[in-house]
Amino acid sequence: MRKRPVFRRGLARALILALLAQSVPAQPLMSSLPDLGDPSQEALSPAQERRIAEEVMRTVRFREPAYLDDPEVEEYVNALGHALSGTLPAQGNGFQFFVLRDATINAFAMPGGVIGVHSGLIVMAQTESELASVLGHEIGHIVQHHMARMLARQSNTTALMLASILLAVLAGRNSGNAAGAVLASGQAAAIQSSLAYSRDYEREADRVGLQILSNAGFDINGMPAFFERLLSRTRMLENSAPAYLRTHPLTQDRIADIGARVSQMRALPHPGSIDFLLVRAKLEVAQLGAQTAIGVLLAREAKTRQEQSARWYGLARAYLASNRLDDADKAYAELQRLRPDTAMLASLGAELERARGRFDSAAKLCGDARAQYPLRLSPLYCEVESWLAGGKPAEALKLLDPLLRVPSSNYRLYVLQAKAETALGHTTQAHRAQAEVYLLQGDFSAAADQLQLAQRAGGGNYQEQAAIDARLREVRRRIEEQARDR
Repeated sequence: MRKRPVFRRGLARALILALLAQSVPAQPLMSSLPDLGDPSQEALSPAQERRIAEEVMRTVRFREPAYLDDPEVEEYVNALGHALSGTLPAQGNGFQFFVLRDATINAFAMPGGVIGVHSGLIVMAQTESELASVLGHEIGHIVQHHMARMLARQSNTTALMLASILLAVLAGRNSGNAAGAVLASGQAAAIQSSLAYSRDYEREADRVGLQILSNAGFDINGMPAFFERLLSRTRMLENSAPAYLRTHPLTQDRIADIGARVSQMRALPHPGSIDFLLVRAKLEVAQLGAQTAIGVLLAREAKTRQEQSARWYGLARAYLASNRLDDADKAYAELQRLRPDTAMLASLGAELERARGRFDSAAKLCGDARAQYPLRLSPLYCEVESWLAGGKPAEALKLLDPLLRVPSSNYRLYVLQAKAETALGHTTQAHRAQAEVYLLQGDFSAAADQLQLAQRAGGGNYQEQAAIDARLREVRRRIEEQARDR
């Protein structure tokens, strides 16, 4: 990731707090690799890893400018990641996946099941199985506790040093200079090698990732194909290796090893989902820019029905971004003719309708998609945004209320609720919703301020006021606890 001092300071504080929450005993240098998944070799406890994961996700979502706050993209990447992690009996869906808006080819794993992917890597992947192989490899690093085992190799490790290492690993995924700066500031220059996984760890992650890929029903040929593409990209860049290779050393031995394993396994074809192709097209348009993307997509050969759908989808998005609405409508009509089975068709149609000022029609498109794809939240966001854009916040609240009758960890719901309540002039409820947003951001002081404003606004019935009072008392207790931990 790029050098962003505010982001790095926030994450450093979070990691130090997480690591101080439980003492970390120093462990001797390992003379040989431990048994796969041997918990005795972990330098971080499960509780520490969970705490780190929570802090990393909070920092990325609310303080990282490159975080891609796109519900459709995040929904897809998490669905793909969970299809892979769901094959692990003890892991389930405890993994969290996010995307950074960055054209470099990169991905990284952090303790606690957090995996980040750069948009450039998704754009480069030619098949869904290739992308799945990268996620499977990163899942392999996590289930084998490679970062914890790297930390265990450091003697006399302190919490501050551990935080510096973890922060450097995250920063170093994109910039060697940024990583060096973090290491220097944490007085950890001596462990610069911790930025890169060892060859043994890489082979372990390859093997575990390959098995995960196979168990989840993806084409295992996607892993060696991705490796070969990385090497090809390196040669084209005249020895300037992609960021991914700087922290995931790739050798011909590794490629040969994984190729030999693939040859001994049964490879099943995996057609790939339409959502993969549409997400990749969406990110490609954003990465290239609308005008360049139009030229690239018009020249691109599309043989299959899915490839044609992705081409028209990308063109419609690029034309929309260029404000060429008539061309966008034509491209969307071609896309509709192909009838791809995806909720992303409706959300694109809704964007086109909103661009024309047809907000009710946009809401209907999203509502129909919500009924057709009930397990997805992106159509709901789409419908709520359409009602809000059309000046009908009461309709938006009708959709949000059932989901907010119990506390939620979904910050997007509270953001939308605050917008709708504000539009309706419900000041008390708007402040209360905004307080929940701040709580999920970890900003307890701002949450307390919002709850005090909700109290002073005096709106709502007795039960609502009592709930606000109780919430404020809880937040103040958390502020006191936070102050004691410092």
